[in-house]
Amino acid sequence: MRAISFVRLSRRAAMLMLLLFVATVTYAQITPSGDSYTNSAAPTTNYGVKTLLDVESSQTTYIQFNLSSIPSGYTGSDITQATLKLYVNAVTKAGSFNVDYVNGTWSEGTITYDNAPALGTTIAASVPLVTADKNQYILINVTSAVQAWLNGTEPNDGIALVANSTFNASFDSKENTTTSHPAELDLVFVGGGTITGVNTASGSGLTGGGTSGTLNLSLTDACAANQVLQWSGTAWVCAAVGTGTITGVTAGTDLTGGGTSGNVTLNLDTTKVPLLAANNTFTGTQTINNNMTITGSGSGTTLSVSGTGTYAMVGTINNSSTYSYGLAGSSNSDTGGGILGQSVSGGGVGVVGTATTGAGVVGLATTGIGVKGAANGTGSTGVYASGTGSGGTGVLASGSSYGVYGTSSTSIGVYGGATDASAENYGVYGTSASSDGEGVYGNGGAYGVMGIGGDYGVYGSGSYSGVIGEGNDMAVYALGNLGAEGTKSAVVALPNDHVVSLYAVESPENWFEDFGSGELKDGVATITLDATFAQTVSPEVGYHVFVTPNGDCEGLYVGQKTATGFEVRELHAGKSSVAFDYRIVAKRKGLESLRLEDVQADRETAEAIRQFIATRPSHAPRLKLPKSPERAALPEPPKLEPPTLWQQPPVPAPPRTKPPVLPQHVAIPESPK
Repeated sequence: MRAISFVRLSRRAAMLMLLLFVATVTYAQITPSGDSYTNSAAPTTNYGVKTLLDVESSQTTYIQFNLSSIPSGYTGSDITQATLKLYVNAVTKAGSFNVDYVNGTWSEGTITYDNAPALGTTIAASVPLVTADKNQYILINVTSAVQAWLNGTEPNDGIALVANSTFNASFDSKENTTTSHPAELDLVFVGGGTITGVNTASGSGLTGGGTSGTLNLSLTDACAANQVLQWSGTAWVCAAVGTGTITGVTAGTDLTGGGTSGNVTLNLDTTKVPLLAANNTFTGTQTINNNMTITGSGSGTTLSVSGTGTYAMVGTINNSSTYSYGLAGSSNSDTGGGILGQSVSGGGVGVVGTATTGAGVVGLATTGIGVKGAANGTGSTGVYASGTGSGGTGVLASGSSYGVYGTSSTSIGVYGGATDASAENYGVYGTSASSDGEGVYGNGGAYGVMGIGGDYGVYGSGSYSGVIGEGNDMAVYALGNLGAEGTKSAVVALPNDHVVSLYAVESPENWFEDFGSGELKDGVATITLDATFAQTVSPEVGYHVFVTPNGDCEGLYVGQKTATGFEVRELHAGKSSVAFDYRIVAKRKGLESLRLEDVQADRETAEAIRQFIATRPSHAPRLKLPKSPERAALPEPPKLEPPTLWQQPPVPAPPRTKPPVLPQHVAIPESPK
């Protein structure tokens, strides 16, 4: 253990010595922050991206260095020497050039001959360059310039390379990626990098050092036997190491393996402990005192329960303080179900659940069916379920009489709520395969059928009627849009006992209309919009008025329209007092911009609607009214005897006049007055 610690600290000491060595290097290399050249033959051209810097009689090179990397507080007196290093790319005409100050700011990307700043005094004069200097570095002493920049006696606007006589050469710019030899400013600082002493700080774990001669550093020898240097978070300290020795490992309860030397292996005894990644068989009665989660994969069955007793699986819960469920199941399949129960006995129930509070059985399915129950007996009940999510089904029931049946003399016959507004869902969904059936039938004192849904409040499909509602207030009340693939009709009984349909007018936009009459006075009449009608539309965005005279006149026209009314005038400045009728058409408030809204965009739906219209025979009856409410009477279902293990009396049937309350159920709105 001490040897390991010694290696670790030796590396640390070596790193310290490396840092001390680097500290002796008292020079800096600075590359250009910008370089370019100007050309009097092209006075408006910028050469900031060129890879070469040209210097000849018509071309001057500009180079700038950023000195911010020099430590703060350094002045010219801290600089021993400053050298400009240039890489010679080509020498077309040997000669010499000057290095001058630049008196003014400039930018690599914008400098041209026309906007170049003036040149200052010369820093280095007549720097010679011969043909043999090609592909070589040349060094130019610019110490005075760097000292002046640091002292502030000259602004650091860079330097300029100015040709003398017929000199012509080029140097690498910082954009040159071929040779990658940009200009460079090499600085040497005062002091020469002499180390005057090395000290070892407290807590460093080192000893030695000094201020002269050969200096030695070593690890501290202050630790006692069986101690090592250990980092405490703030310093290196001596710490004790363990001295215990393991002589063997013995397999305990439900384990196998062990040993007294070498690599020791322990395993679970698979005859006593089940393996989590393998199939296991349990015998006898098993008890789980806490929650259990079962996750299945593939297309098989996640959980299968079978038995020879009265019930295959029973769930009870006695939590009366909140919503509780005897048995709950969920499924993410479009066609699957959370719980499937089947009963073939007359009057039986596919799924039965009882709970002190809440619901006996609730199935929640993201898609598909939450709970599906099939009961084949007369008057039997399939199941009660609530589904949430995309494609979820609130109630799916199959019985020999009715899938879903609800009556109420004072409240709601059938109520369904779907709360997910982000996906297609249905408050109430019903279909009927019978030639004399209805998709959804409701009879209520207030509402026959009420549906609240993110997409469809009520969806019904039947051979005669998709939805039938009987109510003393409203037969069908929808909180949302009402759509139909077929026609929308008013049903009128004639004196000859014929019942006929009158069809609603359809329009690409949402229009409300009103009718009225008026009379001209000296050729003009002012009509005020009905106050209630005006609150339902948006007259300020425009409306249409159609007038019809009821007598002889020059003709009528609408002279002026406002948000509160309009004028009717006679043509040709007529002055008659003829009576007239008018019709107003205005956009519904809140739906002014809606036009031909895209309900669905797929071939399957469009083809189904076209087929529905094309195959509907013209002689088929358009309406099938239900018979009197007595037609819907159901026999009382047989009483269910609970199994003895429940040890509780049978739960009475819920009253028909009030739907059960479910968690997160949408609130039933107040009846419209």
